[in-house]
Amino acid sequence: MFLIGSDHLPLETTNETNSSSKEPITTFEDLSNELFYEIFDCLIDYHAFEAFYHLNNRFQNLFLHSNLPTKINISEISISKLEYYSTHIIEPCTHRIKSFRLSNPCIDPCLLLFPITKYLTQLTTLILNKIEANHIEPIVNRLSYLPVLSSLTIISINKLVDKNNIYYKLFRLSKLKYCQISIESLQCSESLLEATDEFSSIEYLVINNEISIDQLVIILSYVPQLRRLSIGDLIKSKYYRIDKDTINLNYLTNVCLKLNRVFFDEFEVLMINYFRQAQVLSIETQLYGFGPDVNEYINADRWERLISNHLLNLRTFDLKYSSRGLDPYNKHTEFETLIDKFNSKFWIEHQWFFNWHYHKSSFYDATMFYSRNPYRRKDNILYDQLGENLWSNCWGINEDPIDHICIHSTDMIEQSKDKFPNATKLTFCEYFELPRDFIVGDLNDIFPLKKITKLSIQCSRFSFEKLIELLQFTSNVHTLEFDSIICHRNHFNLIQQNSITQLVSKTNMITKVTIKKNITLEKIQLLTGVFPRMENLTINLLRQDLEPIAQFLLSKPNNNTRFLSSLCISKQLNDLMIIMKNLIESKKLLHDYILKVINRKLYLWW
Repeated sequence: MFLIGSDHLPLETTNETNSSSKEPITTFEDLSNELFYEIFDCLIDYHAFEAFYHLNNRFQNLFLHSNLPTKINISEISISKLEYYSTHIIEPCTHRIKSFRLSNPCIDPCLLLFPITKYLTQLTTLILNKIEANHIEPIVNRLSYLPVLSSLTIISINKLVDKNNIYYKLFRLSKLKYCQISIESLQCSESLLEATDEFSSIEYLVINNEISIDQLVIILSYVPQLRRLSIGDLIKSKYYRIDKDTINLNYLTNVCLKLNRVFFDEFEVLMINYFRQAQVLSIETQLYGFGPDVNEYINADRWERLISNHLLNLRTFDLKYSSRGLDPYNKHTEFETLIDKFNSKFWIEHQWFFNWHYHKSSFYDATMFYSRNPYRRKDNILYDQLGENLWSNCWGINEDPIDHICIHSTDMIEQSKDKFPNATKLTFCEYFELPRDFIVGDLNDIFPLKKITKLSIQCSRFSFEKLIELLQFTSNVHTLEFDSIICHRNHFNLIQQNSITQLVSKTNMITKVTIKKNITLEKIQLLTGVFPRMENLTINLLRQDLEPIAQFLLSKPNNNTRFLSSLCISKQLNDLMIIMKNLIESKKLLHDYILKVINRKLYLWW
């Protein structure tokens, strides 16, 4: 057995046997330093610090005097803990920091990073997630001081106002290999011309903000070493289109494009001129209506000509096409005639197979046509009306490395048993209808619920009682998102007193909760009782409910909110910030806090 020692010495325990001899005792501190470092590496760095640093001098030395690289991960952490962590770990170990991840919109990354930038001599990975856009350019200007920075991720939470040449500054970072950016309203500067003599070392580029094809072409001229490209919102050319093949991307083998109303003609030119070396191609497009321009993406003959004549190295082809507004009475036959051609010899020889379905909602009729291949698809949607086809069964669904399951209807659940052993994310879609006699435990037959770490319930009729039942089987969920708290049969107090609820309250590991619709004080009290380890809470509320909810969440002592340090109100009304500030000051609810409005959301961090 392992016994945690006191501040200086291990605990000693003896067990006498009949022969008066003592059994050998193994104490916690008898474990080797190497094993402790393995344990630390399995935890978020701050959690390892909080759990072990204060045990005794040995553990303090393990943190402070190691030669191993340090990983900093700052997300849902209180102000006081961040200050203490910064003083005792970040500043003393700056020269050992290998990766630094910040994900908190209330923290000023400039104040945190600038004092230590010149000491970050070993920093290879920098991830800035959910930061205010006004911090981006000052940070980018300092990145050249990081001599070995090879991986950079910047994701903003609001629009960039000052649109200076961010791209060009990133391309000048000499060691950068991986770059991911998602900066709303970021565009190429008009002064950024096609590269001629200055090039970037980037090999993996991910751009998830909107970018036009002509702007992308200019950016591609700066990255001749590029091997992987992913664009999350590619739109048609804004000013001009470069038709000449003036850029050589000889190493680019993986291309992933999400197209936003780009017609096939312009997409085809892009592919022929710049992506001929692609071995893996993933295309997702959503269009409206059903006409000559829209349906070219499901023209099997045109795809066959493009691939056979220009994409000679292509071995993985992943297509996801969706169209809204399809007339269910006049166009279904035309649609099915088109997709039937994907069952020809060419597609079968390449072992590229597809599924399709129609989906009717209260707002529109939609059609989806998508690849069904075991090497590519990472998510799957269980719809109620799958199109019949002969070729979709050529690949067994059991072989798919599917990570995310989106359930639209219970009708498909029975047909999907034992199909998704690798799923870690589960979503019940907006129009999911949960039958009253549905047994939540039956989902275990589809995939192991213990593997789920993120649970999202987007439908409005999923009761809180059913959620509690589901959480019995999903003990590893840490992120929970749901539409609203609805109780069909029981009062909130009765739900909390239920033995299953009490068990879930003791065992669940949920730290981050998001509720979309308005919430009341009574529901907040239920929520904190069931999820007492919450660190981050995002809610929506009416103005008259702000004061009682805020006072309940911030009042001390409150055992169910002792870990909570971050609150977001997703729909900021004009005077909510003033009300919140006056309440905190008048009631003296918090001593040290930051209150911000960012992108119409009210953030409170304390």
